[in-house]
Amino acid sequence: MIRLRYLFFYGVLQDGLGPDGGDWPFLAGLGMGAPATVQGALYAIPTPRGWHPALIPTQARFATIVHGAIHDASAVDIAAVDAFEGADYARQPVQVDGWDGFGDTEAEAYIWIADLPDGAEPIQHGNFALWIEETGRPIY
Repeated sequence: MIRLRYLFFYGVLQDGLGPDGGDWPFLAGLGMGAPATVQGALYAIPTPRGWHPALIPTQARFATIVHGAIHDASAVDIAAVDAFEGADYARQPVQVDGWDGFGDTEAEAYIWIADLPDGAEPIQHGNFALWIEETGRPIY
């Protein structure tokens, strides 16, 4: 089983989102989260079952601050999380800031690697949970 230190979540796996307020059985062992940010472009992806986010890392002029949470994931079965995320995402290292007051920390995040589908919407303020609240759209 692969073990890693930190995971950055910015979408449906954040506390309070998803079924039962984000109680995902495959995240058993996940440490408490702390608010954190990464730089990138964030999109909302439509599916027949609801919406989910896509993070695309970039330093380009259209990059924004993407809000989420960093967690200690050293006790999580990462293969189960990889399976949940699916083939449109790849787990990659990102520089996470804001969570410990000490600057950047490397964590892994699920980065969108597929083409953006028709109907994908940019989330200019970089906060998927807030976008869901503002739009009233269902979560995948």
